[in-house]
Amino acid sequence: MKFLTISFALAALAAAPGFAGGPTVIADDTAPAAAPADVAVHDWSGAYVGLSYGTATGEVQFDPGSFSELEDGTVAGAHAGYLFQRGAFVYGGEVAYGTISDMLYPGFGAGSGVDRVLDLKAKAGYAANRALFYGVVGYSQSTLYVDGGVWEMDGVSVGAGVDFAMTERVTLGLEYLSRDVSALPTGGGINEANTTINTLSLRVGLSF
Repeated sequence: MKFLTISFALAALAAAPGFAGGPTVIADDTAPAAAPADVAVHDWSGAYVGLSYGTATGEVQFDPGSFSELEDGTVAGAHAGYLFQRGAFVYGGEVAYGTISDMLYPGFGAGSGVDRVLDLKAKAGYAANRALFYGVVGYSQSTLYVDGGVWEMDGVSVGAGVDFAMTERVTLGLEYLSRDVSALPTGGGINEANTTINTLSLRVGLSF
């Protein structure tokens, strides 16, 4: 009987290690979940070059004279520029040159119409990570040929566009530009040509 009493007492002490002076196990706190990594924001700053291809439309008003819509044509060009970035605000400048095909003056066939555009642009826009939405204002030059006459025109341009960063260096975009240019004919004359030239171009760029 005494042996049983001692056995029960030893078993009770073994079942209560804290009471018996044994080590007390404390569960570790649950480790906090790792915060999701920040999404990398594309850096639009720096120099870039590119090529473009699109459609061209326009109209000519002679003073005094007639009003005519130019035949629709195509424009292929190249551009280069530099951008600065402050947070989501992106701004900079660009120079672009394009050759225009088939944008003829009605009734005069090949050799008439507009054959080129040169654009100096100031750009400003908003960066939404890998997309850049921007507006354009600038200075443009172009040449108009009609019935042996030549008009070396210049004026202002306005437009808007969007670029998407396909990789860290390659961009793909779409730009609309409207130019309001005018001039008297080269060599003298009274028929001033007031011309609107609109282009919508797909652009691919390479940044540095």
